Amino acid sequence: MQRLTTLMAALALAGCPQDSGDETGGTETTGSTSSTTTAGTSEGSTTAVTTTDTTGPTTGETTGPTTGETTDPTTGETTDETAGPSTTEDPTEGVCALPPLSEEVVSSLGFNVFGQSYEAKPGQMLDLSVGAIECCYIKMPVEACVAYSVSPAEGATINAAGALTIAADVAPGTVFTVTADVEAGRKVLTTEVFVYTPETNPFVGIWHEVAQLPCGGGAEVAPESAIQELWFRASGEVRVTWFPFEVYFDYWSDYTYDLETGDLTITPTGGNYVPADVEGVGTFSIEGSQLVLQDMWLGSPQNGMQPANCGHRFER
Repeated sequence: MQRLTTLMAALALAGCPQDSGDETGGTETTGSTSSTTTAGTSEGSTTAVTTTDTTGPTTGETTGPTTGETTDPTTGETTDETAGPSTTEDPTEGVCALPPLSEEVVSSLGFNVFGQSYEAKPGQMLDLSVGAIECCYIKMPVEACVAYSVSPAEGATINAAGALTIAADVAPGTVFTVTADVEAGRKVLTTEVFVYTPETNPFVGIWHEVAQLPCGGGAEVAPESAIQELWFRASGEVRVTWFPFEVYFDYWSDYTYDLETGDLTITPTGGNYVPADVEGVGTFSIEGSQLVLQDMWLGSPQNGMQPANCGHRFER
């Protein structure tokens, strides 16, 4: 009977809840679960990925690599998030590494021997590279740090070698300015490019005299001393020279013309030899490859002995 009573008391005691710890000094972790997944890699190795879902405060230590590596649990591939392609730019990229030019070479730099402008037709390409102008009519190439630019930018492009290309649809009469910046401002050169077509300006080019027109009419006569160069530029300048030599010209002038009326005016503006008997107002006509100037006189040659005539015939 006593054994039955004791057994019943023990069973009653086992059914009562028990206190699990000290109420004043315990650390509580709730809802903490841990799972481990094993993933295979293409190299036959395995990587253990441990995922912890914590919904309450914890005091447990976390150990493991801190290198920024991340493992994809679906593929087993490990990537380092701290690593990546370098984005640092090379400070020397695009910087000219050529040595500086001497002062003598810098002072001689130019676009061309004559130090003048250029002309071009639509669609044409010109070499506008800078060179050293040597006495007195030779342009020598130089290796230098030169930055080329063209303005306006629309209708023309220029590359790093100084090659200028005019677009095919550029209108005649357009003027471009080309700049060559040598060694970041050490010397800056500019020149102009005048766009023309033979239809809008049939004069452009170099002509030489083949005959003269007498004032009283009659047959054309041979020149006492022929003008060897009548050089019309698209810029509106014309140069007259009896005996061309290197960069020598007798005189230079401005010219204007009217294609409808045939009027032509040549007005001297300077030169080494400007004849006193120039009559620069008259008319012109184009006859095939020849240019005929009527009722005008470009002057008598130096030490000329014959009287002035009243016109010229030139040929390209």
